[in-house]
Amino acid sequence: MMSGRPESFELLHCPPARPTETLWRACLADSDFPTHYTTPEYFYEPAFRDKRPFTILSLTGEAVTAVLTGIHDGDCVQSGLSVRPQITFSRQANRSDAMRNLVAGLLQEAGSTKLIDLFLWYDMADMAGSVDARFHKRECEGVVILDLSRGPDALFRRFSSNKKINIKKAIKNGVSVDVANSRDDISAYYDIYVDWAVRKALPVVQQDEFQQTLALTTNRRLFLARHQGRIIAGVVVRFFPGGVMEYSANSSLDSALHLRPNDLLHWRAIEWACAEGLTKYSLGGAHLFLRKFGGEIVPTVRLRLDLSLLRRYVIGDWITDRFENIRSFTPPRVLELGRSLRSRVQRLRFSQ
Repeated sequence: MMSGRPESFELLHCPPARPTETLWRACLADSDFPTHYTTPEYFYEPAFRDKRPFTILSLTGEAVTAVLTGIHDGDCVQSGLSVRPQITFSRQANRSDAMRNLVAGLLQEAGSTKLIDLFLWYDMADMAGSVDARFHKRECEGVVILDLSRGPDALFRRFSSNKKINIKKAIKNGVSVDVANSRDDISAYYDIYVDWAVRKALPVVQQDEFQQTLALTTNRRLFLARHQGRIIAGVVVRFFPGGVMEYSANSSLDSALHLRPNDLLHWRAIEWACAEGLTKYSLGGAHLFLRKFGGEIVPTVRLRLDLSLLRRYVIGDWITDRFENIRSFTPPRVLELGRSLRSRVQRLRFSQ
């Protein structure tokens, strides 16, 4: 454990000079959970260009002992999501000291902003809370994580019987999976993505940004499911070489779901990751479809510091909690009407 030396941090808003980058990468190489969003390449992500991405490096002497990344979007500073903490520690770090450095850097980045949201793995929450007791903790559902060191055969045996049946059914139905290797592949998948996003009433990324993101093949793969030569679904993963693979996105044609392409896509991604020597697969959520892959559910927490007038974000949390309490009593037709209206608005926005 590193201790007895001055503790500090470095706050970055652009890729660092070579000496700092080297120390940063050394920390990642000595980490148990290095992810793509904790690397220097984080600054090159197209989705974050207009959101003021930042990185905080915890330092002990000249060594980088921990990394935390995030965005500074308007009056909100945010690190990670409930399904994607963006933090990692060196195995040599004194974690309490390193967390103190990261929180200090986060507060410096925040300045006069109104809200700080920090998402952490559950076992890190007490360390951050001890640094600044003003943070309010909210437990999140967590993330399903597979231990890829088990190997594909052992992992497959842990899948639910339904998962195994669906994978075998997809293969029997003639579904194949390969890695996208051209702009034409990405364009064909983009059409499927747009159709899926509109159906789900989600924001649609423009095609230029979509192409730029999937062109980052040193840390991403797009796996495509094909049937009779036609692309019917895809799964996007992010990864840190020798470290963690993370599920990023999935889209599929509604008309092709009976072919079970999505289960097969994840299975082929797992096979690929094991062959590449990746250590873990973070599935980006904990809902039933993902739990059936047999991994461990690792809980996460949100630490929120509300600095707004009258603590309006805290009030918003309270209202959300009350709504969730009555959601089960809301007539299905009312919920469906809300989803329909959101979908209609999204279609209008995308057609403009």
